[in-house]
Amino acid sequence: MKPFALILTAIIALVCRLPGAQAENAVSFERSYVTHDWGQIHVLTSRPEAAGNPTPLVCFTPNPYSGNYYRLFMEALGSDRTMLALDYPGIGQSDTYPGEMDMGTLTEIMADSLTSLGWELDGNGPVDLCGYHTGTMLATELAVTHPELVRRILLIGVPFYDTEGRQERFDRLGQVKPWPDSLAAVAQDWIFAVEMRNEKVSLERACGNYLESAGARQGKARIYGAVFQYPAEERAPLMTQPTLVLNPHGNLREPSRAYAELIDGATLIELPDLKCGIFDAAPEVLASHARPFLNQR
Repeated sequence: MKPFALILTAIIALVCRLPGAQAENAVSFERSYVTHDWGQIHVLTSRPEAAGNPTPLVCFTPNPYSGNYYRLFMEALGSDRTMLALDYPGIGQSDTYPGEMDMGTLTEIMADSLTSLGWELDGNGPVDLCGYHTGTMLATELAVTHPELVRRILLIGVPFYDTEGRQERFDRLGQVKPWPDSLAAVAQDWIFAVEMRNEKVSLERACGNYLESAGARQGKARIYGAVFQYPAEERAPLMTQPTLVLNPHGNLREPSRAYAELIDGATLIELPDLKCGIFDAAPEVLASHARPFLNQR
């Protein structure tokens, strides 16, 4: 690993342990790893202090952030259910996958990880899925290819574009760049995560997001490549699980509406008061919509 990446990894680990990042609530957190033949996937798990809903919620993050992105949401929703957030290969504290990365490969890595954790039809049973931005596409493919593993699906802020729109984003975001040799090379990460943050997002959280984005400089391009080569319009209609789409009114408002229309029986809830930084600014609002949907039998 390059010296720049080593420094960022150490800082990220420190930020994750800061007191402000571990607000007390009716949940406890633990970190673990799932070992594959090529490396390890990092898992952040929250567990309720009291027994609750037996179906866990697996959260797939927006690229390029780790499972720590969901920490406040896990505190808000996790008082009655186990929740898990897995770091993608090359993101957060997960190892880099050595082969080519597409959505099919990423999906199988996540499915194998969940099976190894005991969440399968013949083990502890199926799981519910939550996907935000990048995570919505991963949740879709996992639901299609492993229907026995998935009970219900929550999608938020879907980056759904036509073929031309995907190609433009793939060309811009899906190409692996060399490690930076100047601060200017990661300036845009800082501007987006810190200077443009929602006013309700703390500086501590914003700085943590910046460090994760900068540290994932190469890993995030591979994940973006998988997302923006994924034929979502062909896969979404194949989902059969009950699906709830929450639609914040940021720049993915119209794509999210269009995606919900592709899913048979999907429920769409508009959230006009939420735009950006929603998992830091309004985790309780998201939990208030997610809980009744996920609690249905």
